Amino acid sequence: MSLRALIAVCAIVVFSACVPSAREPASPVLSLDGQGIQPGVSQLRIDFGRAQVGVIDTVSRLLRDTPNQIVTIAECGAGPVTAASWSDGLTLNFQDGAFVGWVNADPDLAVAGGFRAGMARLSMPPVSFQITTLGTEFGRGDVFGLLTEGDGAIRLLWSGTTCFFR
Repeated sequence: MSLRALIAVCAIVVFSACVPSAREPASPVLSLDGQGIQPGVSQLRIDFGRAQVGVIDTVSRLLRDTPNQIVTIAECGAGPVTAASWSDGLTLNFQDGAFVGWVNADPDLAVAGGFRAGMARLSMPPVSFQITTLGTEFGRGDVFGLLTEGDGAIRLLWSGTTCFFR
């Protein structure tokens, strides 16, 4: 082997060590659970009971998007609910200015218990099912969901106060 070939091989070996290795997957922006929201970048939680303005501002920063709609639904079983909705499928519910619940259809957001919107029924952790006027519902701890009728995938997940009528 010539000196040039040896130098070229050494250079390739040295520079290949500089190539970044596969990165660990980024932590989720946030995850939803039965007590509220866990930001992926902090140990500080956004639990139910927090102020509406602060929750919307913080979640907007985490999602890098603002709600596309904030409406007050006067006729809910629990009383009037203000709902802040993002275009990807997350809705946060508030009563009297306090964070009281969430509803999620965004498959990119993790939900406690190993759930995600769009997940197939056969891939779900063990749950109990109940047929209601909404359809096939399930629950595990303080997290609940609804399956689609056709393929049985998770359509919605929620916790806390919602404005569903059964």
